[in-house]
Amino acid sequence: MKRPFVRLLTACCAVLACATAASDAAALTVYSVGPAPLIRRLAADFRDETGIEVNVFQGDTGQVLARLADPSAAPADVVILGSWDTALEMSRRGELLPYRPAGYEHVPSAYRTPRFIAQGVATLALVWRVDSGTPRPEDWNDLAAPVYRDRIGTVDPAQSGSSLDLIAALDAQRGTDIWGLLAALRDNGLAPSGSNAQAMDAVLKGGKAALFAVADHTALEDKAHGAPIEVIFPRSGTIATARPMMIMKRAQAVRDAKRFVDFVLSRKGQQDVADEFIIPARDDVAAKRPGLDSIKLLPAPADRTGGGTGRDAVLKRFAALFSQ
Repeated sequence: MKRPFVRLLTACCAVLACATAASDAAALTVYSVGPAPLIRRLAADFRDETGIEVNVFQGDTGQVLARLADPSAAPADVVILGSWDTALEMSRRGELLPYRPAGYEHVPSAYRTPRFIAQGVATLALVWRVDSGTPRPEDWNDLAAPVYRDRIGTVDPAQSGSSLDLIAALDAQRGTDIWGLLAALRDNGLAPSGSNAQAMDAVLKGGKAALFAVADHTALEDKAHGAPIEVIFPRSGTIATARPMMIMKRAQAVRDAKRFVDFVLSRKGQQDVADEFIIPARDDVAAKRPGLDSIKLLPAPADRTGGGTGRDAVLKRFAALFSQ
């Protein structure tokens, strides 16, 4: 009389064990800003090393942040952004899980915190098409010259966290009239055109002669593939933009998320980063592009508490300027 019950109990335990195993084997979910080839390569190399599948959502900063805010979207386990200050704000709101990954000691202190760490570092640069018939620009304000009228583009800071970081840094510099310059550029035909890839496309197709403020790794890769462009680091200075990598507090696959962050900071993962013309976060992995020691950098704004108010004000002012 007891055997049917025992068989039922055994079957239920088997189903539960299968469900648990399926849950343990569930794919890791990673949200990442571009470049798309980098996150695809990291996901593939991580899968090959661990057997863990990675579901990737890749987009620009605006798209990634919108998806994070969408309650119907699959929750992210790991997020990689292009703006350090955005990560500071997320940390301030208590959204991130503290974690000290393997390789932490090889990352400079400026690019690590208890709750997030740099995947790599890039800068913002000017891009000039060498066969455009325009003079080579050397600084941000050169693009306000009449010779560039209607032939300049830029990235929309609402879509690119690194572009917003640059404008915020220029705004914070005493004596730097970034808003007067942006107004002059607007009057000279400058119009924001989405993400870094979208802005670069206009130059690659010959529609624009130069770009104001684009992520340098995007342009360096295009140049390496034969594009007739030059990547110019402005003589007055630019900013280094660390790409923060973080584990979300609401992550559903915490163990695998930690393994993924460890992998990205491994020598293999950092070599993948270097191959995309981004400066590796680790100081013991060589870059394949100009290093920060060869680029004049602006100091970071003094207030980097992650409050977000200053950045929101910069973004609203930029949007208002270009809506006129």
